[in-house]
Amino acid sequence: MTLPKALILLGFLFLFFGFYLVTQRYSPKTLEFKNLEVKNSIQADVRPVRIAIPSLGIEVPIYPSSINNGKWESTTKGVSYLSSSPVPGETGNSILYGHNFSTLLGSLPKIKPGEKIEITLSSGEKKVFTVRYTSIVDPTQTHILNQTEDSRITIYTCTGFLDSKRFVATALAN
Repeated sequence: MTLPKALILLGFLFLFFGFYLVTQRYSPKTLEFKNLEVKNSIQADVRPVRIAIPSLGIEVPIYPSSINNGKWESTTKGVSYLSSSPVPGETGNSILYGHNFSTLLGSLPKIKPGEKIEITLSSGEKKVFTVRYTSIVDPTQTHILNQTEDSRITIYTCTGFLDSKRFVATALAN
């Protein structure tokens, strides 16, 4: 094979790989956890509508989402709230997740224990949570989404090579 033909072939391979990376980046599957059983959605009059993490300069809307036939709904306009989890501030583990775009949760991996996360509810009430710990987990480690006896939020985004891991921050209500 001549050098020009090899370079053309290499160019096509790079284009194909680039297209693959872009489609993976915008795929809702990158935010999924595997083999998670979810109960029916909780219908609540009050729901979270905005999240702010002042230390990271994050302030974005929250959109309700669900898991349908094993597929996680997600949005590129804000953070997703798993509506089958408790409303933030109630007893249990409220699940929030979003893409690691710079306009969404891209800086979440910089969060440290002790920092505050504010959730605004549709009623206008604000709930404040303090980050207790962070971790990086595989999509099969669904224990981080288990329900709890305290009032907490678990917020996560993708991280790692080809978004194969999840960066998780767990925060307890003040």
